[in-house]
Amino acid sequence: MDSNMQAIVCTEPSVLSRTTRPLPAPTAGQVLIKVQALGICGSDIHAFHGRQPMFSYPQVMGHEISGQVISVGASVSSITPGQQVIVIPYAHCGHCAACRRGKTNCCTSLSVMGVHRGGALQEYIVVDEKYLVAVDGLAHTTAALIEPYAISAHAVRRSGLASGDQVLIVGAGAIGLAAADISRALGAQVILAETNPERLAAAANRYEFSQCLNPLNSTFDQQLKDMTDGNGPVIIIDATGNPASMNSQINSLAAGGTLVFVGLHSGEVQFNDLAFHKRETTLCGSRGATREDFQTVIDLAATGKIRLVQLCSLTVPFNQLDQTEFVKLASPEVIKAVITF
Repeated sequence: MDSNMQAIVCTEPSVLSRTTRPLPAPTAGQVLIKVQALGICGSDIHAFHGRQPMFSYPQVMGHEISGQVISVGASVSSITPGQQVIVIPYAHCGHCAACRRGKTNCCTSLSVMGVHRGGALQEYIVVDEKYLVAVDGLAHTTAALIEPYAISAHAVRRSGLASGDQVLIVGAGAIGLAAADISRALGAQVILAETNPERLAAAANRYEFSQCLNPLNSTFDQQLKDMTDGNGPVIIIDATGNPASMNSQINSLAAGGTLVFVGLHSGEVQFNDLAFHKRETTLCGSRGATREDFQTVIDLAATGKIRLVQLCSLTVPFNQLDQTEFVKLASPEVIKAVITF
């Protein structure tokens, strides 16, 4: 094995630099992984364009990982060389108030690969054993999609969704589509709302959702009422990160319903207090995912209940990735891009 590897570093906004680095070596409790596929997240796109406030330059991006185990350090017992693994990219402290309650995804010292620390847009990475999940029977390009699906699974879990519930998913990007796919797998009646016609078409064609609406249409409010017998959906999951969308969702929610924000923006969210109170609304934020959410996705995929493979709309070989190619990944027509190694 070569002692060096290729890495792509975001040195400053809109600048990527391909560089050679020494191959990392696993220490006790760590595992050396050959990256095989890497999904590109919206946070990577924001970091590239200088709009990710928690990202510091220079840094290697990337945290949606599928790879093969090359070697393990001392005391590693659950992972062996040759296995296929995915990475839980959120490091947590284990002792803060959130961690003690099992909410490791909102640890007060949370550190995310490719954001707070080095990511996986490179040929090899070293990861602590406790953040790995062995997977079998999935192509690497598909396994790399488990992480964004896990984020959606967490949002669905936060909603308290039950079979038969009518749920409105707002935003048909990667997280919204995955949330809709998971909700359907759990028996919900799914309505999708998206302003981009190409993404709306993808929801109908790639995922075969029949109730797809454009909120910009003048008939949207009436269509939503008709689909929900005048009540509104009992659950709304907003995956847009758009303040206008987030501020308006309370008006569409059924009485006694739950509103989940999984998309986020850096400003304020505002809505009418009477509209909030008269519904006795449950309002939830959803951040990242836990191991339980990763396992939910793996189990649903194993039984064929979700369509992981449909999320990927573009693959780009690592050896062809440069600034020009990366800009293309941010196109609204690209639902999810995966880098192959």
